[in-house]
Amino acid sequence: MKIRIWLALIIVLGMISCDKGKFETVPQLTLKSRNPEKEPVEINDPLRLNIEYTDKEGDVSDSLFILRQRLNKNKPVTSPISPYDIPTFPTIDKGEFEITLDYYKHLTLNLAASSIPGTGKNEIDTLRLKIVARDKAGNKSDTLVVDNVYVIR
Repeated sequence: MKIRIWLALIIVLGMISCDKGKFETVPQLTLKSRNPEKEPVEINDPLRLNIEYTDKEGDVSDSLFILRQRLNKNKPVTSPISPYDIPTFPTIDKGEFEITLDYYKHLTLNLAASSIPGTGKNEIDTLRLKIVARDKAGNKSDTLVVDNVYVIR
């Protein structure tokens, strides 16, 4: 009987000591909302993304990297990765931040408009954004993918 109690106690202590907590050392990103949500981004309008992060150490205030991919069949393009500094904020293991992507500086920069033959109009760009955050310890987050970002040209 004593052996069973000790064995059960050892198993329970082992499970408790192996608990990793609910957050990981590597930051995790989740898209909470975007504005405009489904509508195309109009000329001169920004795209706002509200992103939730979780990080065991709460030090997700180093850098953010955004990769833009234009998915249009006529002129698909993958732009170079753009690094951005994340402002310093209090060390907490869960929080939200907002990214505002300017129409000219962030969404359409270095992407030539793709014209629709015979119409004199431009195609609406279909973008995929891939976002990665890096914390102060150098850990990179999972990649947050934001699909179907439509941008009027």
